[in-house]
Amino acid sequence: MVQELLLWAESRGYQVAWGPVEVLPLVRADLEKRRNAGEIEPDFAQENLSFDLERAFSDAAFRRVLVIAMPRPAHLVTFTVAGRQIDAVLPPTYERYQPTFEDVRKDLVAHAIPASNVEHLNVPLKLLASCLGLVRYGRNNLAYAPSIGSYMQLLGYLTDAELPIEPGWEPCEPCALDACRGCRVCQSLCPTGAITPDRFLLRAECCLTLANETARSWPPWVRPSAHRCLIGCLQCQRLCPANPGLAYAHSGVTFTAEETAVMLAGGDHRGPIWERVRMKLELLGQPYHENVIGRNLHALLRVREASGEMLE
Repeated sequence: MVQELLLWAESRGYQVAWGPVEVLPLVRADLEKRRNAGEIEPDFAQENLSFDLERAFSDAAFRRVLVIAMPRPAHLVTFTVAGRQIDAVLPPTYERYQPTFEDVRKDLVAHAIPASNVEHLNVPLKLLASCLGLVRYGRNNLAYAPSIGSYMQLLGYLTDAELPIEPGWEPCEPCALDACRGCRVCQSLCPTGAITPDRFLLRAECCLTLANETARSWPPWVRPSAHRCLIGCLQCQRLCPANPGLAYAHSGVTFTAEETAVMLAGGDHRGPIWERVRMKLELLGQPYHENVIGRNLHALLRVREASGEMLE
């Protein structure tokens, strides 16, 4: 079974690691330690970091955790503005993030670990992948997998597959990339100052991604020139020495002039045009984010107008 799993992963360009289900409380303890030490802002932790350990231990058959690092490209989304088609970038993972978990789960069961039960695992996957030795951290606090870099999606599962554990197995201590020693590229590129010289852990509460994933008003620390992506931010990754070049693929979604206009206008989200908008957002894996997309698109267009450059 192990050989089949490893061949499956290699054929798809994935990296894979597994461990005993008992590693999960250790991951939670590490998270709590960082929270209690003040390294993680409490409101951010409550809103963005969650565990479902009850599900993990409710069925004694699930004795393994399995984490996969899946390389993913950035996706282009096309909008029609003033008679021109303009592409905006969705960073890796935003396009069909949740559906990808089920796609890979089905592929696992069909081709890698047949006759096994596999279920989604709802835990902070960067911490878990680090404990399993699958990833290391960059100064931008993103996870980096060998040969993939940070342009990836981590996928976590519980399984009853008989995956062997080495005698005396111990979880790995979270550690940084060797390439980060003495490097300040991401710190110099961060548009909101979330990467600071006084500590390794990102100040997530100041990260642009946190601000532009919701439809709340822009915080005062977000400069108008900071925006480069439709959601999220790629600035700390683009020139990172530990990353390969970023691959791009078109999402297949193009918003017409009418659809673009109603998103920019906001207001009443009713009528046939809004129905078409929601259908396309569903294809992108961004359902119910019409307010977020519209607000962020406004910000991107202002940057483009000010700089005279096309949206990246």
